[in-house]
Amino acid sequence: MNPRIVLLLLVPVLLVCTDAFPQRPASIGSDKQDASAASAQPPALSERYVEQFARIIGAAEELQQLKFLQTQRACGERPSIDELLVRQRLSDTTLSVAFDVDSVNSEIDNERAQLLELRSALNARRDHTVNLLNIANLITGSGIGIAVNAMQFSAATANVGNGLGVGSGAASTLLSIIGMRKQTGPRTSIALLPNMLAPIFNRRPALNTYYSPAVLEYLRSTPPSEAAQPSTRLELLQQEWRRAGRLAAPGTSADDQKIARLTAAQGDKVRLTSDDLSDRIAMLTDVEGRVGLMKRDLAALMHMSNTQPRCSQ
Repeated sequence: MNPRIVLLLLVPVLLVCTDAFPQRPASIGSDKQDASAASAQPPALSERYVEQFARIIGAAEELQQLKFLQTQRACGERPSIDELLVRQRLSDTTLSVAFDVDSVNSEIDNERAQLLELRSALNARRDHTVNLLNIANLITGSGIGIAVNAMQFSAATANVGNGLGVGSGAASTLLSIIGMRKQTGPRTSIALLPNMLAPIFNRRPALNTYYSPAVLEYLRSTPPSEAAQPSTRLELLQQEWRRAGRLAAPGTSADDQKIARLTAAQGDKVRLTSDDLSDRIAMLTDVEGRVGLMKRDLAALMHMSNTQPRCSQ
């Protein structure tokens, strides 16, 4: 039989089978993918949160005016001059606050870089001292121990060897104790650099230490999510530091001394160890991260201000 005739006879059969067994719609799989992708997206900040943030940076009035003017605009109508002016004022405030955030974080980066160099120098001095003590301990322990054993071969030198053995043991013990104490490393004073943790603990700022009023107000405000147990952003940071052991119990002398080392500047009669510098660097990083979240809130504010009137179908 001719192959073309066979194909012509099979085509209607295939069409009937296709209609009898319909395929699963592709939209179901795509819907699931869209749903999973949507669930993977981070939740947007609430309107209450954004409005609180607008009050913190001094843009609440502009935001309310802009929302009112947008509700008065008809669907498809172009923004009025008043709406454009309000939007421009809001944009100027947002840009100014963004520069304030960058300024604070730049000073934190500057201080942290200098503290890292200072800590590296302290660690190098500590390692050099510990290495010398280890060499001395090796000489007094192993080297003199060999001489003590050699003296035991003669009765005339046995007593001298015993005395050297006792002295060697005492010297090794003393060097071990000194080495353990030197593990903390030397102490040093702070050179010419800012102390960006000082305003956090209400201490005297030095050099270029400065937080803009908007940044300080943001850190000292309570997020709406903490309404059940109100704690400001600074209080939440300090709670994390105390749980990590970077700060002692509040109101104690140990806590006051620790804060004095964390906020020390040039001229202060405070000397810091490598551990103090590590705590100060870690806490500066925490503050930088918390201040950097203002950029996220600024973005949420601008997205809210771009709401367009909905057109009824």
